[in-house]
Amino acid sequence: MNRLKEKSEGDRGPEGPGTYFCVGTRCGTWYVSMEMARHIESCLDAASRPAWIRFVDLTGSRVRVRARDVEYLNQSTPEQRILERAFDRAMSRERKADRDWEADD
Repeated sequence: MNRLKEKSEGDRGPEGPGTYFCVGTRCGTWYVSMEMARHIESCLDAASRPAWIRFVDLTGSRVRVRARDVEYLNQSTPEQRILERAFDRAMSRERKADRDWEADD
């Protein structure tokens, strides 16, 4: 039986990660829930910003980073990821078309 057919008919496994947030620092990237993202934002927006921010990522790891090292915090929804993959495929097709055009020279 075709593996693709087996996958579509059989157990699909766990659902995707849904909506999460990426916390990027100079030393790594962590994925956190909306609740943790709100906590991190409130720490970063505080009038007296703490030196360290503590949070728990989606895998349960306890993380402690310097507030000044947080470079970004961005949301990632399933819909955004679908659009990003479609955009990446379109860009890939465009690059391939450019290569084909250059080969005619």
